[in-house]
Amino acid sequence: MKATERNKYLEADGLYWESDTHEWFHDKSSTIYAQNENNNGISLKNILCFVVREKETGKYDRVIMDSKTNAIIYSSKSLEDIGVYIDKLKVMKHFKII
Repeated sequence: MKATERNKYLEADGLYWESDTHEWFHDKSSTIYAQNENNNGISLKNILCFVVREKETGKYDRVIMDSKTNAIIYSSKSLEDIGVYIDKLKVMKHFKII
């Protein structure tokens, strides 16, 4: 993909915030996945997920943020990696590691 080409699929949930260098798009499905309870009743209400596009290169990353600290806690290019990381956080919360 060229830097000028846009991925409408990754941007489908709408623009959240824009800086001089990056565009942040909602990732509603990953946020819902994190915030919904799993089979053990564990949810991560403080987790927000975004797709971030670097304007200069046009490359996309997926990020997980903790809304309590406003910090990025994980970043990946892979949707599957994001899901696995969310599952890991839920397991850690279940066993009171976090």
